[in-house]
Amino acid sequence: MKWSTALKTLQDVADGCAHVGRQPEGIVRLRVFQAWVFGTLLGPRTDDVDDATGVRVALVTNAREGECAFGTRPPAAGHWLAASGLATRPAQLFFRSGEVPVWNHVVDRPVRFWTREEGLDADVLERLRAGEGAALRGEPPTPAELAARLDAELAVSLEALRRTASEYDAKRWSPGSPERRGDALADAALGYLDLRTARGTLRP
Repeated sequence: MKWSTALKTLQDVADGCAHVGRQPEGIVRLRVFQAWVFGTLLGPRTDDVDDATGVRVALVTNAREGECAFGTRPPAAGHWLAASGLATRPAQLFFRSGEVPVWNHVVDRPVRFWTREEGLDADVLERLRAGEGAALRGEPPTPAELAARLDAELAVSLEALRRTASEYDAKRWSPGSPERRGDALADAALGYLDLRTARGTLRP
């Protein structure tokens, strides 16, 4: 997609977050408080952006830490995606718990562009449009800080993998969607392996 199209998609993410935020909590249980962009859209500007990974956003939610293991979706995420209209948009969304830092080895020095209280940050959007988002990034974590973050996420991810595998096995022949349960197990496994690989590149 073009850079301008990618920025429009980012605005669509903000609009979707705002739309669901106006719905009663009884209708959509999952709440998103902040949206952070990272990756390609932080610049420098290019003519084309990858359709699959060009728009990457971390969504800070009211889900508990244990419900937001890296690479997985918290309960009611499917409902939130449908209500926001973002289920089919070309954006890679990472659900994060508000109980922990938004960043990790993948969500690398992200920039916040939307909050529930203040809406879309027009200044940030203009800097992104000009390809100057990198200037808004925070300082990188130290190796020790990154290792500690990965260790914490690994513990959560392993527990999620065990839980998801147990649920898959217990309901293997039950009515329902085996594809949905299989996808959840694959997400938990891939997230855990990704974290293990990243942790393995750092000193103990």
